Amino acid sequence: MNQNYGEINRERYSKRRAVNKRDLFLGSIALCVVIILSVLFISRTVEAQGSVGRTKIVASIQIEKGDTLWDIAKEYITDEYDTVTDYVEEIKASNGLVSDTIHAGNYIIVPYYTDASK
Repeated sequence: MNQNYGEINRERYSKRRAVNKRDLFLGSIALCVVIILSVLFISRTVEAQGSVGRTKIVASIQIEKGDTLWDIAKEYITDEYDTVTDYVEEIKASNGLVSDTIHAGNYIIVPYYTDASK
């Protein structure tokens, strides 16, 4: 009888130990996710603070024959955009465009940043 009781205790101990290891592993994963998200949030906050005094506005542009989104983007791009490609993608998103094709005579809006005092 004592032998069965000892085996039962060992089984319970083994199960408890396995649960503790699993809980420790899941806790570690959760902590890592929280740290990564915190770093991403903090870096975006710092990035936004760098633009203090700048206001995002839009200009309505009539497309002329021979114009491309890339030419328009190169004309209006500001330091807030990393690349012309990123800026073209924002212009497309602002106008609901799914391709780079634009047509003479149509209007598009072009977002850009300017000093808040202007």
